[in-house]
This record gives sequence, structure tokens and C-alpha cells, in this order.
Amino acid sequence: MLFTYRYISHDIEKLQEYLDFLFYEVWLNANGEFDAEKLNGNPELRQIYIDFGNSEGKWAMFFNSSIEKIYSEFAKVDEDFKAELRTLYEANNDVESLCCDKSRIPVTYDEIKARYPDLEKELRAFYSKLCGTESPFNLEAFGQLNKKMIPSHYEAFMTENEDGVCPFCGISKIDGNNVSTREAYDHYLPKSIYPFNPVNFKNLAPMCDKCNSRNKGTKDPIIFQNIRQLSFYPYAQTHPEIDIRLDLKSKNIKHLKFEDIDLVISSEGHDEEIESWKRVFGIENRYKALCCDKNEGIEWFNTVIDGFENAKELCGITDFDRWVDMKLRDAGRNKLSNFGFLKEPFLRECMSKGLFSPYSEGAP
Repeated sequence: MLFTYRYISHDIEKLQEYLDFLFYEVWLNANGEFDAEKLNGNPELRQIYIDFGNSEGKWAMFFNSSIEKIYSEFAKVDEDFKAELRTLYEANNDVESLCCDKSRIPVTYDEIKARYPDLEKELRAFYSKLCGTESPFNLEAFGQLNKKMIPSHYEAFMTENEDGVCPFCGISKIDGNNVSTREAYDHYLPKSIYPFNPVNFKNLAPMCDKCNSRNKGTKDPIIFQNIRQLSFYPYAQTHPEIDIRLDLKSKNIKHLKFEDIDLVISSEGHDEEIESWKRVFGIENRYKALCCDKNEGIEWFNTVIDGFENAKELCGITDFDRWVDMKLRDAGRNKLSNFGFLKEPFLRECMSKGLFSPYSEGAP
């Protein structure tokens, strides 16, 4: 990714605290029949459970029955696997370590299913419903996740993160607080693969639709073809400089094709993270498409030529090389504005190949 978000603390984190309590204090200690006394360590959650028991609402019934069913399945799990699951639960919720340390191993639903299929079934049924329109967290008792908590979090998040551009691609704008719509939160580690973290906001990040739905989908950033892989962490406090270089194989700027462009994206010491980023978000093809677009790459080129002609007439500027150099510096001054991160290396490559010369064969 081009840059990282700044994580914010928010009341929405309380939902993950409820889940942590259930896992560590209730389910891992499952023994005998479940009753409300098992929730004494969290009086607030205990009262919610009791109140839900007197409700006929389907979400309330779902929440209570899920707690009970998972408790019942945990009571059948051997102590060694419980101890293993404790470590794996911690791993699945330490998203930064999973992204940055290949020795940290997560657990998947499939791995739990291989040992305890009934436990996996109940865990998947519960965790898969914790986000979205059917989540019990949408109830008033939990603060109404979709109606109140997410809008509140999004507003605070965008107040802190004001760049206005999707950090995962740098191409699409991100809805901020000045518009009535908002971007969807992506589960960076897919919730269909990994249990235990569907409302952990260190695994949730606003993402443009083209990155989220049209490219990433359920792709896994940390495992590819069963091989553990490093990945950029969306909330890392530091992020390496990304270097983008192009090699244009054709001088026919007006009719550039994908195969005319060699694109090299690099960052010293972060080869795996770069490869994961390119794979998950389709970065290479999307960047090449921009360079070939008549309203982007081709227009970047034309603007330099047309701008020089205007500068000659209006300002008496005659040094073309100096003009091009100035345009290069303008393009790279703000890498997040008008695709500066890609526009600058594209124009630099055009200059390197002599395409700006009015006498060049490839000049429009």
C-alpha cells in the first residue's frame, strides 16, 4: 500500500472486549451446563444475556443460543487443544504480527474443522453474523453497531485520516466527513477464512470499492498457495517508501498498451510485502491502465506539450528541458494528488526516452 492509516481508539472496541471475555473466561473454562453465572466476570454482558432471555427477538435469541452452543462444544474439547486455541486466538487478533512476522501462525476455520467439526460449525455460525444487517450487535443493548457505532467511528476515523485517497491503491477517492456516504470496512484478514476477529478494528479498514469488492474480495494477504507471506499492515506506525519505475517499450504514446509498459514497484527490504500488495489488489494492471488511459497517462503527456506552447506565447518561456523538469517536480510534489506517485515516474520515463522532443517520432 502507498501509506498507512492512523488507528483510533473508540467505544466500538467494547464489542471485541465482550468477545475476548467470552473466549478466555467462559468458553475455555467450559465445564458442565451453561448458565448466567458463567458470565459473572462481566456484569454488563451478564445482564444483557439475562435481558435477552426475556426477549422474543431473533437477534437476541441468536446471541444467547450461540454463546450456549459454543460453550457446549468447548466442553468437549481436550485441554491440550484448548491451550493451543488460546495461543491461536491471540494470534488471529494480533493482526500486525501476522502481517509482519511469518513465525506467527494464525488458525483457520478449516483447521478447527479438522479437529472438532461441530465446534467449527458453531463458531462459524456465530462469528459470520457479527457484522452486517443480521448482527446481534445491532441491538440497542450493544449500542446499535450499524446505525450508531460505525457512523460514529467513521466520522472520528476520517477526522484523523484526512488524506482522502484509498491507501491500498492511491487511485480512488475515499469518502470523508464532507459527504453523506462512507466507504465499506474491509476485513483485511478475510472473516470467511479466519475466526475470532470480525469486529476487531485492527483488522477492519475503510477501503474503496474497487480495492474491496472488485480486487481483494476474499484474497488472503498473508497466505498464498499455502505459503506464509509477509504483508503491509494497514495501521503500521511506519511505512517504507514505495519506489515506482516504468519502462516504456513503445514511443506511440497515443496508443499505449499494457504490453508496452514494464512496471517495477519496489521498496528495499520489503519484497514480500510488495508482492502481496500487488497480488491482492491487482496493482500492476490498474497502474498500467492509468498510464494507457487517454484521460490520464496520455493527457499527462499532452499537458506538458500543450503547457509549453502556452507558456511560450504568454510568458516567453523557450527552454523546453527546463519546462519539463519543472513539470516533473510539480507532478512529484504531492504523490497523492492527481496520481502524482505514478504521474511523476511516467513523465520521467517519457523524458528519458526522448518522447517530449517536438521532433520525436512518438510525439503527438
